[in-house]
Amino acid sequence: MKSARNAKPALLLRGFMLVWLFVSLANSPAQAQRKPASKPAAPAPQSKEDPLAPLLHQAAQSIDKMDFAAALDPLQKYIAERPDDSYAHFQLGYAYAGLKRAEDAKAEFTRAVTLDPKMAAAHLNLGLVLMESDPGAAAEAFRHAAELQPTQSRPRFLEGLSLEHAGKLPEAIELYRGALVLDANDYEIHFALGRALLRTRDAAGAEAQFQSAIALRTDSAPARLGLANALKEQKKYKAASDAFAEYLKRNPADRAAHFDRASALLELKHFDEALAELDLAAASDSPAPEMLKMRGEIYLRQDKWKEARENLTEALKASSKDPELAFWLGHVDFELHDYPAAIGILSQVYAQHPQFADALRDLASAFFLNENYAEALGAMDRLDKLETPRPGSWFVRAICYDKLSRKAEAIDAYQQFLDQDNGQHDTQDIQARHRMLALQNELKQSRKK
Repeated sequence: MKSARNAKPALLLRGFMLVWLFVSLANSPAQAQRKPASKPAAPAPQSKEDPLAPLLHQAAQSIDKMDFAAALDPLQKYIAERPDDSYAHFQLGYAYAGLKRAEDAKAEFTRAVTLDPKMAAAHLNLGLVLMESDPGAAAEAFRHAAELQPTQSRPRFLEGLSLEHAGKLPEAIELYRGALVLDANDYEIHFALGRALLRTRDAAGAEAQFQSAIALRTDSAPARLGLANALKEQKKYKAASDAFAEYLKRNPADRAAHFDRASALLELKHFDEALAELDLAAASDSPAPEMLKMRGEIYLRQDKWKEARENLTEALKASSKDPELAFWLGHVDFELHDYPAAIGILSQVYAQHPQFADALRDLASAFFLNENYAEALGAMDRLDKLETPRPGSWFVRAICYDKLSRKAEAIDAYQQFLDQDNGQHDTQDIQARHRMLALQNELKQSRKK
């Protein structure tokens, strides 16, 4: 029985890591790890006779204290007198960014780079401000910063991040690789490259990058989750299950990861462990349809037909257009010998998906065991157009003809079975030969009359 998990697109990392940094706003560990841009060197000190120097000094002190609102008034007064001072515009943009006034920050950083096109920090901060609202423009700003800082990895990484956010994955991957040339020990670059490679279905490449990220930061739960997904995408189910387990030690409340680990355990046929993970995935909430479906599949593989029917029935209520789910339920009804129910649901599946050979095969068998011999023959005729008849199907076909008193056709079908089976099934072989002789005698007797 084909697993539903095989058809599911590779599950990508949940959440897209967007950088919304505004240049060293604090010295917290999280911000330090993200390596925000640095402010440009301040201009040479103004002479003591400069009446505007105190305004810049006051603003700088406020920014150092992260009191960005207090920096606005002195900077605006200074710029009113000296509108062409690029550094003052940069400082004002920096203050606006700290207050999360993105449009105002964008305007000031744009003015700063217009006045001083070589101010790398202004280009970098302009890109950060634009990252979420206009990733294409952000990438252009980061490109300028990279040209001005050719030995720095950060601008290239951020350009790549912007392009990834814009959906330009090949270009982002190229930039991430270029950034690693400049700094091979940057966790974030390895992580971002792994994420982008996974999104382009290069799971093997993603695996290597997530491994590198973990080596640099062993406590990184996101990198371990990425590694688990990359392994699962490659069908390395044992390694994926172990990687999910390591991730879940750090994030035990992540229900989606419990579900993904359950799917890996299902592929390994570790059914009881998979059920335990599904219990953790469901927690106190009502089980989602995909959880009911997986639970139903597990019970189906364990031949626990009643439990399978219960879960698949509930799943089908929420996913009525899932043909695989309906087929599984029809198969379970068949195994429970509820042939009318199996015929009903399998007929619907086949009507909606006429190329679904597995459903048609089960439908033919249900017709046969329900003694609907003509319908069984019709189903097998349709199945023969999708696949080469198997020896067993010739035997079933022969019995149908036999039951319908279509003796000549029954003899031919029994012979087809014998020719193809080559004595592999003794009981059926004996039955076929016996019925062929009986039918041949009956035909001879009828001709003599």
